[in-house]
Amino acid sequence: MTLETKATNLDEAMDQPSLLHRASKKCLRVLRKASMRERSRPDDKSSTSGRSLASRSSFRSSFSTSSLFTTKTIEEDHMTLDRPIAEEPIREEVSCDGNNLNESLIDEEFTQQASSKAPRREHHQGQSTFFRQLPPEIRHQIYRHFWISAGVERHAFLRNRKLLFSPCITDHEAPDERQIGVAKDFQKSSSTAEVQPHPKWFRRMTSPWCNHWKCERLWEDIRDGREVDGNKKQAYMFLLLSCKRIYNESIESFREAKTLTITDGQTLHRILRWPRPTYLHQARRLNISLRHDSGNFLYLNGASMWHILSEQDSCQAESIYLWLDAECPVTRRLLPEFRELYDCVPPSVAARLTIDFPCDAEDGFWAWEDGVEIESQEDGGQLKRLGPLVPEFRVVARGRQRFNETSAGYVSCVDRGSPRRRVLRVSNPFEDILLYGRGFVDGSYV
Repeated sequence: MTLETKATNLDEAMDQPSLLHRASKKCLRVLRKASMRERSRPDDKSSTSGRSLASRSSFRSSFSTSSLFTTKTIEEDHMTLDRPIAEEPIREEVSCDGNNLNESLIDEEFTQQASSKAPRREHHQGQSTFFRQLPPEIRHQIYRHFWISAGVERHAFLRNRKLLFSPCITDHEAPDERQIGVAKDFQKSSSTAEVQPHPKWFRRMTSPWCNHWKCERLWEDIRDGREVDGNKKQAYMFLLLSCKRIYNESIESFREAKTLTITDGQTLHRILRWPRPTYLHQARRLNISLRHDSGNFLYLNGASMWHILSEQDSCQAESIYLWLDAECPVTRRLLPEFRELYDCVPPSVAARLTIDFPCDAEDGFWAWEDGVEIESQEDGGQLKRLGPLVPEFRVVARGRQRFNETSAGYVSCVDRGSPRRRVLRVSNPFEDILLYGRGFVDGSYV
């Protein structure tokens, strides 16, 4: 039965005043509006739509017990049924601009009902502004910065004989900002002295975290509660779970962002021995920075370190970047000259290894050339010539430091540690400097 038929039956029932006399006028208006909507949509035969159900519920609510069975008199119960009830005309409500509010309400309800029945249009993820207006290169840069802020790149270090992890926010292959910063402060200073107090840069240049001094400051903030380690909160999952397309597009960059950085020899020795941390097997890149006793560490542990890194089950990193530095200009100069440190790198490691030296490319690698003289231990100290050292790994010469830390917060701009051709020795020069102080008074090294 349609709403129009119901309205007709209701008009016929109007002759029975005892039943409908106390009916709500609002119910009559609702039925008339529903009837008008039914005429405006002759093709729609459904009588169970959302609006029709709402009209029926309003109709039923108008005949509640509170509206029909109120206090009545005996005369009202025995009222004659032959007297018709005159219909009260529906007053049209007019808005301030002269429009009919009833017609506007009907049009609005019809529009809402039509829109609810229209099929919903699915919005593809490719229609998003993020994908339509940003090229893939920009999106991958956004992913890259997000992984850094989420702490995917990790530092490993020892504190109180415990292996700890912290976020890494430093580009391991970027130029050393400390040399640039201290050079600017030297220019701003009114003094012309070659040794000046710069405690801020002195602390950064002597940081045990080497070129990752910013990461050390971040870890101190996390330790003191001023910052939060996003990796422990699994903040990287927010991007991966945002939508399917972002997941498919960013999952590979997430795997490539897994980096493990080590900035001292003791931690490196602990990482490479059993039990090895899980993150070492998951890391795509292994970054190593050595400063404190770096030459002596490589002399004693270099061969075993290369052997362990060559094992497939120990380190599956696709890239190994070794950043070398030293605590004094003389030791820093000896790092590329002592060629025995690098002639034992196995091919499986050399293919993915990069070594960053603190020297100039023009004269820093003179000891790798053909015809270099070295003292022979077998022939009673006679000199013999060596062939050229052609490394299978990638070599980076970042330049020799022009500013060197001294002590008590002072930084010197005296040019020291310049390369000089000499006869190489078989003994460990780094151990000689540590034990006997050679290098500053011995002409063999200076």
